[in-house]
Amino acid sequence: MFAAHTSARRLRRGLAARDHGDVPEARKLFEEALRVARLGDAWCAAGDAASSWGDLERDTGNLTEAEHHYRIGAVQYRRAERSARSARGRVRCLEELGDVLLALGRPWDAYRVFQEGAEAAGVDPRAVDVRGAGFVTREDLRWTSHLATAAQAAGRRKLAEEHYEAVLHGCETRRDVAGQILCWQGLAALARDRMAWADAAHSLENASNLYSALPDPEAHTDEWVACLRELGAVCKTLGRRDEQIRAFKLAVRLEQIAASGTGLAGDTSV
Repeated sequence: MFAAHTSARRLRRGLAARDHGDVPEARKLFEEALRVARLGDAWCAAGDAASSWGDLERDTGNLTEAEHHYRIGAVQYRRAERSARSARGRVRCLEELGDVLLALGRPWDAYRVFQEGAEAAGVDPRAVDVRGAGFVTREDLRWTSHLATAAQAAGRRKLAEEHYEAVLHGCETRRDVAGQILCWQGLAALARDRMAWADAAHSLENASNLYSALPDPEAHTDEWVACLRELGAVCKTLGRRDEQIRAFKLAVRLEQIAASGTGLAGDTSV
């Protein structure tokens, strides 16, 4: 108990130092908090210290150090008595670790970490039936989306497609428009990689037609325009001149509306 309290005090001081921009002092205090907690077998406190240290290194661009401390944090939380706090801490560490590994250019390592994170969060993407109505929880969608992103970055296209399709089905069931857009764009990128231009056009058209259904489509004008221009370029490759012109015209129209500040109105589907 003493170790946990002492570690928590060091951690609070470290967080305050970080908030004031004193990185060396924050790093020193996080190190002390971690050391004290580990010496006293206060594993949750050790996880808190290590994950905060990982956040500090991530935010200052020291990704290798961030990886190291997130790994330590995940191990400390796993050693702790099972509780909502330790489970939540471990899941968070694994999620942050996966993102760091992606940024370090190690997508397959990230995929394996995301698998571990999904398991810790109680998600089993291997058991997902994309036709089933039960696959709609936020945790299911979040972790399967992480796996799709990592698989795509690792060049495992078929695996990435399976994950994206599962996420897409869940997003459609939840009526999560933003999630559907991300899935269709992910599928479009995979189709482009294998030069399946018709599949890419289909995915991009579906994505572009969903932007108007977002709660605040004006806030996503730049992304919408980029999607339409990409669709136009794919249609050009396919020789679909009418669709190419329609996509480019809508992109120009959206840019003009955004510049005028009048807001989006009327039919904006491709």
